[in-house]
Formats: sequence, structure tokens, C-alpha cells
Amino acid sequence: MTLDEGEQGKTYRINKIEFCDDALKNRFISFGITKDAIVTLLHCTTKKSTLAISINESQVALRDREAKYIQVESFVRDEKTENR
Repeated sequence: MTLDEGEQGKTYRINKIEFCDDALKNRFISFGITKDAIVTLLHCTTKKSTLAISINESQVALRDREAKYIQVESFVRDEKTENR
């Protein structure tokens, strides 16, 4: 699924970023939006034209057309491992 199809409040792992132009690719990289990064979909506008995600302790806004390039899969945090 792509990030724009995600559910608000859910956490995902990025498994692929589809081909996009260099400017957008560089924007993604500057925010830490890379393969295997963990993101949480915080909220989106009513028509999902804009999404807010949490990544690397930062909040990033994406347009729906940008989020369509980001392939994700559900991710469940293992709290036992994280608290070590």
C-alpha cells in the first residue's frame, strides 16, 4: 500500500520509494524518508490532500501526490526490545 492509503494513528515501515524526480527524492532524503524508516501517520485533511507524519522525532507534512510514491507496510513496535 502507499502512505496516502494508510490509516491515521498507525505506524508503518517504508519498504520502497517509487521513482520520482530528483528534487522530490532529495526532499524525502532530507526528512529521513528512506527505505526501512518508521513513520506514523498523525493526521490528514478531510480529503487526504495533505498528510502529517512523524519520522525521526520530527513532524513532516506531505501532499497526497508525494505520499503516493512511498510504499509502506504495517509496523508493530516491540516494546520489550525498545526498552532495553
